[in-house]
Amino acid sequence: MDNVPVVVVGAGPVGMMTALELAHHGVACLLVEQNAGPTAHPKMEFSNPRTMEHHARLGSAADIRRSGVPPEYPFDVIWSTGLDGERLALWEQPSVERKWQQIREHNDGSQPSQPYQRISQTDLEPILLSRCRRHPLIDLRLRWRFDSLEPDDDGVTSTFLDLASGAARSVRSRYLAACDGASSTIRQAVGIPLSSGGVADGTSGGVRDLPAAFSVTFRTADDSTLFRHGYFWHYFTNRYVLISLDEAGTWAFHSLRPADFDPPPADTAAWMRSLLNVDLAVDHVHVSSRWTPRYLIADNYRSDRVLLAGDAAHQMFPAGSHGMNTGVGDAVDLGWKLAALVNGYGGPGLLDSYEVERRPVGLRNMAMSREHLEVHFRFMRLIGDGATPAQLGRFLGAQPGENTYEGIYLDYRYAGSPIVCADGTAEPASDPLRYVPSTWPGARPPSLLLADGSQLFDRFGPEFTLVDTAGDGRADALLAGAADRGLPVRHLVVRERRVRELWERDLVLVRPDHHVAWRGNRSPTDPTEVVDRVRGATGGPAAPPAGSTGSGRTAGKNVHHPVRGIADSHSGGPRGDRTV
Repeated sequence: MDNVPVVVVGAGPVGMMTALELAHHGVACLLVEQNAGPTAHPKMEFSNPRTMEHHARLGSAADIRRSGVPPEYPFDVIWSTGLDGERLALWEQPSVERKWQQIREHNDGSQPSQPYQRISQTDLEPILLSRCRRHPLIDLRLRWRFDSLEPDDDGVTSTFLDLASGAARSVRSRYLAACDGASSTIRQAVGIPLSSGGVADGTSGGVRDLPAAFSVTFRTADDSTLFRHGYFWHYFTNRYVLISLDEAGTWAFHSLRPADFDPPPADTAAWMRSLLNVDLAVDHVHVSSRWTPRYLIADNYRSDRVLLAGDAAHQMFPAGSHGMNTGVGDAVDLGWKLAALVNGYGGPGLLDSYEVERRPVGLRNMAMSREHLEVHFRFMRLIGDGATPAQLGRFLGAQPGENTYEGIYLDYRYAGSPIVCADGTAEPASDPLRYVPSTWPGARPPSLLLADGSQLFDRFGPEFTLVDTAGDGRADALLAGAADRGLPVRHLVVRERRVRELWERDLVLVRPDHHVAWRGNRSPTDPTEVVDRVRGATGGPAAPPAGSTGSGRTAGKNVHHPVRGIADSHSGGPRGDRTV
């Protein structure tokens, strides 16, 4: 039996992000996937700005942008009665190149530190998989299928079937992260039910008025036929959707009416042409599938030491691209907390905080996706009611683009979290379309370009960061409290007026996931009380990490990979002053 701190089941984007987040904090994991490699289905094709901020923090953003759609292409959406009909409306959204320009021109805290990125899951997964393969703390096992688990007070014993050899493999871990998708066998094994969460009214498990869809990924160089109504990223009609996946000839076609694919088409290319009612030259059909969208969320995100993330915890229609992006937020939140527990400075409240923080985000994003989908339903009803093209155009022109909701992407706040120190101030107003800069406890703080042109977020440490805009010693007591409890903190002194104005306080303690844990104009009266709260402890020094003979601080310890036996240095404790 192998022993490992964390087992991550499922090597899709969420599982791989969980593994990379753990490795970022010096924690080893076993990453298990029953398939032989990356998916053949494009699935998602939009990484929102918050997801790209996390990729930048983990060092993968540049690779993703190189493999994604080039930065000069915009994100325009065309609404139409069909390629054989007329164009009704255009939703414009700037290219990544233009978004970078906006970040430079509007350095007022309202912008993300990273623009969004168009990239298909078929292009994203190989990048993340390569990074996981190369990292010495990630033991990747493909073609291992989860079979069973036995949790106890100290950990989880998981059994897998090695599909290559037919042998059973038993692994002992302290924690198990279930990132095994919508039909999660781990969620079923621990008995966590799904419900609609109030998002999709009615019954049928959250699928009322959500019929099945049929999707095809294909190649064509026939741009002139597809772009007869102008360039687009998404092309919406009342019967089908077309998506440009890579600006290199790969496309997705989604049929939205079951009567059009029941029975399934024998000749997929001919079937697509018949629905499009144009003579489109299809070079190759990659893959096709029938699928049923759902709005479902797990009643709980945790069963003791087993924790759910991604589609295992929530499922939603892809309108607005909230599914995978919500899962990445889960992976980051769960990853740093499990790492803190393994590394010895985290307390038991960290696991309690995971569901408290992430399930409300899942519910909110499900509701947002449902609002996006309702626009499509209203469009279909208007067509059914005989609305004129002018009436349809006015309706669509009044709707924001689905992928323009930066307030939803960036401004989720962990209000009420047991590991966030509320300061008694009222929650700032929020706007789903725009990020409202704030360091209100639990929020993502404003990102800014510093005087030297660098990103403030890039100066943060891998664990906690105390941003100090005074630099006059008032941070010393809090830093001493962190040292006493073994909490790793980078002291970042930033003497720039604009940062102080937008960050609202002289001292702001930022968590590893770049959310505000505490803020004030001077160190708290009882620094250790604050430190204990943000690390999820009820008080007292941090417990030594598993296998440690140290005093409980994480500074200078070695983390050993339990399967490969590879050691990696991971420093803890206060990181030392950094001055900007």
